[in-house]
Amino acid sequence: MLLAHADALAEISSFTPFLALLSGYAVIVALLTVFGRPGTRGPVLGRFLLRIPDALERATGVPGWAAAAVGTSLFAVAVAGVGFYDDVAWHIALGRDKELFTAPHTGIVVGLALIPFAGAVGVLFATLQRADVGFRLGKLRVPWSCLALGVLGVTALSGFPLDDLWHARYGIDVTMWSPTHMIMILGASLTPLAAWLALGEAGARPDRRRATHAVHVFAAVLTVQGLSASQGEFVFGVPQFQQLYLPVLVSIAAAFAMVASRLVLGRGGALEVAVINLVVSFTIFQDRGPLDIKETGLYVASALAVEAAALSVGTASRLRFAAVAGIGVGTIGLAGEWALNTRAFQPWTTDLLPEAVILATLAGIGAAVLAAAFAGGVVTTAPRMSGRLAAVGAVAVLVALAVPFPRNVGDVTADIRFVPRGDRADLEVVLDPPDAADDVRWFQVMTWQGGGHEALDLQEAGAGRWVLASAVPLTGPGKTVLRLHRGDELMAVPLRFPADPEIGEPAIEPVSRRAAFEPETRYLLREQRPGAQGFAYVVYGLDVLILLSWSAALVLAVRRPATAVTDRAGASPDRAIVS
Repeated sequence: MLLAHADALAEISSFTPFLALLSGYAVIVALLTVFGRPGTRGPVLGRFLLRIPDALERATGVPGWAAAAVGTSLFAVAVAGVGFYDDVAWHIALGRDKELFTAPHTGIVVGLALIPFAGAVGVLFATLQRADVGFRLGKLRVPWSCLALGVLGVTALSGFPLDDLWHARYGIDVTMWSPTHMIMILGASLTPLAAWLALGEAGARPDRRRATHAVHVFAAVLTVQGLSASQGEFVFGVPQFQQLYLPVLVSIAAAFAMVASRLVLGRGGALEVAVINLVVSFTIFQDRGPLDIKETGLYVASALAVEAAALSVGTASRLRFAAVAGIGVGTIGLAGEWALNTRAFQPWTTDLLPEAVILATLAGIGAAVLAAAFAGGVVTTAPRMSGRLAAVGAVAVLVALAVPFPRNVGDVTADIRFVPRGDRADLEVVLDPPDAADDVRWFQVMTWQGGGHEALDLQEAGAGRWVLASAVPLTGPGKTVLRLHRGDELMAVPLRFPADPEIGEPAIEPVSRRAAFEPETRYLLREQRPGAQGFAYVVYGLDVLILLSWSAALVLAVRRPATAVTDRAGASPDRAIVS
């Protein structure tokens, strides 16, 4: 879909959605304050603040400190998610932004900042309620799950200034999967896991009352959404990495979220979460400003596979259930996603086989094992997965993610012929060698950054001769490139690029010529520039340290060392303070 540049900018630069979200949060907090009951002892301010957890606890059945932390953290993910998706849409439809605090950037920063704020809220209310959770830090009672929220939020937020420094050194990289972007994306993506663990730490079992069950389902759906965020590289139709990544990412999200949902929520839990996620995906997150979105994961088939695994082998043996469920996700679940992704911007074809099934199954088993270990931290009465098995599951996931990483270039040349038709032109491409596109994962002409995005497949019209059904634009601010992806090779030939004096790049005119395919990042990331590698190595090192800190924080929240606090007098937690 291509709009006039000004119309596209107007659609995506508005602060209205961001302000509406914040206003809704403020209204909810005000209502909780009005309808909650104050504490009966302690300082005046503390007694007043306890109105909020009291109202939440009576409404949800979840201890107030946990309900406040979960609600705020999941709201934070929603704010950051809307900002993130709008920012990706901005760069794909419009190119570079001219200022730092655009509406999407503001949403990202505020959303990420609210994640550690959610952890602080949980600590505050756990302290005021004298909750028997976590560990002592002075007079504070710090739930392990709130520590995880703090670590995730602070490190994710650090990605924003790092990203600004990265762009200052290396130019703008219009891609999701840059090292600084992934700090922010993954930090927010993992936040629902910490929120879900807060429910386990608070002893809020989903089978106690409907409202508590609903809170668990909410956390599970946000877990699916969070784990799906990295698929945006493909959702928006401008992937810069191997297509093989997508079935792997879908299987990781499906196996983890559906296995955890089945173990925590019980029979039908995985299917319940998948259906609700489906409704959310096709309503709230369907279109982002001037761009269409092609969903990459529905997860319903995976949910059915997980439910079938539970019925066939039971869930008492977590390893056996995880293995069968992971295989089901990597085969039956993947088959269910295949029909959806034949309609994607870059449709799935049989050229992904057999690698897609092998890697999706490996990733599915690994993610399912991690989910089984994770579920033991949410429902503490269930059998626990050993740490060694969880580590093996993590290694399986990492291997599945590492295999599709290479991006190479083949020895292919194209004779490009334009036949002008006003401000557009018909296109013919003759490849050398003629069979260069016989086993491709995509062979497309893509136009972007001119008010929207189009990705059109070429059709074979003879041996080595390919044509485009639609004409390509010859004018306007957009860029047009010919893209060829086969195996681990991703390469491109530029068809038309307007001059970009801000970065010193001349125009590439749409003229008939013979050209060799080159690494496509040269043109998809045209704004990048070379720079000293020292800063890049620092950021890569920080990425590793941050990933380790996330892992440690989440493991502590799952395992929860036996250091729960008690009241100074040795009494059990004083619930009367919020009665």
